[in-house]
Amino acid sequence: MVQAVRRVPCAVATEPTPDAATPSLRIAQAAETVRAVLRRKSGMSLRDDDARPANVEALELCHDVVARLWEREVDAGADAPADATAFAATVAHNAWSDHLRRKYPRRTSLKNRLRYFLSHQPKYRVWDSADGDVVAGLHAWQVTGRAPADPARMRAWTGADGQRAPGLPRGSVPKKPMESCGADDWDRLLGALFEQAQAPLGLDDMVRVVAVLLDLQEDRVESLSGSGEDGDLDPADTETPGPERRAEIRAMLRQLWGAVRALRPDYRLAYLLNIPGAGKTRGDIEVFALHGIASIEDIAAAIGLDAAQYQRLFDELPLSDADRAAAAACGSELERFALLWRQLPLPDAAIAALLGLGQQQVINRRMLALRELARLMGRP
Repeated sequence: MVQAVRRVPCAVATEPTPDAATPSLRIAQAAETVRAVLRRKSGMSLRDDDARPANVEALELCHDVVARLWEREVDAGADAPADATAFAATVAHNAWSDHLRRKYPRRTSLKNRLRYFLSHQPKYRVWDSADGDVVAGLHAWQVTGRAPADPARMRAWTGADGQRAPGLPRGSVPKKPMESCGADDWDRLLGALFEQAQAPLGLDDMVRVVAVLLDLQEDRVESLSGSGEDGDLDPADTETPGPERRAEIRAMLRQLWGAVRALRPDYRLAYLLNIPGAGKTRGDIEVFALHGIASIEDIAAAIGLDAAQYQRLFDELPLSDADRAAAAACGSELERFALLWRQLPLPDAAIAALLGLGQQQVINRRMLALRELARLMGRP
């Protein structure tokens, strides 16, 4: 039996009132953005009367994101983001990535492998589409601005019958676990998918298709709320944290941020540019901004790069031509950091080039940073 989800308004009126600066209207507009992002990413209707478990999970995620935006609006006050819609889209994308990471750990591992491969091959690219989705395809498609494939078409390739995408040449699908696949295996498979689609593919959609083709099985599947074996949502887990819990979380984050600032510079860089954790996303560092602990400007100051160091990083990263042009036009360190922010977390190879170290030395510094943070926070 599907548990009824907590009601936080996700639908809004389409005609804005004259009082467009009020927090309620700002959140209402942001909520519509969240709904649009999650509807596109999940493929679900997000209707209250749609009782499919996947729709219930997506709808619950929508409510949670909107609740977080409400809390931040109240806490931030005058410091709330000027573009609430863009900020809401970013939070929704990160929330969806975190949801997939928790529910599908092996699929997250597959996504990381595919993204790494595509980012390190000259003929492929990974970039942000016009609507904010991460897409992948041939380098030439990014240059010409070819529109991504219809997500509905991609989902048809992952039907309940598990049949593979039509038209893939024999031998293009590896007959081995993903852990054993090399660059040649990924090149044959992804090259065949792109040839079939004749358009860039949404990264999450592509991962879904490849997971079916490889018959990828999850070791364990959790519900969105981390509930028990029957998959029902636990009402206790779906409630927004109360004031005491929120205060506790913010106090802990405030202490952590103070400890991060106390780290020596190379430890702090190794930590902030690639915060440790499974299935890393930019959301790992955004938590400081979301809870009002540190602004983007504060994070930029803590990282403390100069123009030459930013340029060294931009030379190492697989930026689009548009991003490289934007980097060349940046007039301040904050503008450069805003461009770098979109690339986080950074690969250790890029951090190593920045610091003039080997990748293992970067990893070692991050582990030492974790030990120092634990010491500063008085934790084992």
